[in-house]
Amino acid sequence: MGNSSSTHKISAQDKAILDMKNQRDRLHQYQRRITVLTDRETAIAKEMLAKGDKPRAKLALRRKKYQESLLAKTDAQLEQLEQLTSSVEFALVQKDVVFGLQQGTNVLQEIHKEMGGIDHVEKLMGDTADAIAYQQVSEGYAKRGIQADCFVGGE
Repeated sequence: MGNSSSTHKISAQDKAILDMKNQRDRLHQYQRRITVLTDRETAIAKEMLAKGDKPRAKLALRRKKYQESLLAKTDAQLEQLEQLTSSVEFALVQKDVVFGLQQGTNVLQEIHKEMGGIDHVEKLMGDTADAIAYQQVSEGYAKRGIQADCFVGGE
């Protein structure tokens, strides 16, 4: 009951997307750490200025500036990673659409084979037109025959 014989296979594309999303998450964590460090360096700079220790305040501001440059680089990497992930996911959707189109085309071709092709359909349409014309002619003769019987019998 609980045991299912179906197994879900993880494709290489699925694994690649998962890896990219994990990397994105690690970059977000790194950004949070850098933000904390930047805030701490700002606090240290203010504290050193309050104590009158300008050289240490400048050092803290330089470290803050360095951390901010790392944050900017991380932002660029994160944006590139997210674009790549989106591109891969969209390509997989496109692949599924193309597969669906191929399946639809195959089904249509099979239906056309079952119908006998265009020549068979044209022949069937011609036969149908002939049968309709024959029916109309037969009805015409039948009406004339009934009318003729009325004149012959009425004399």
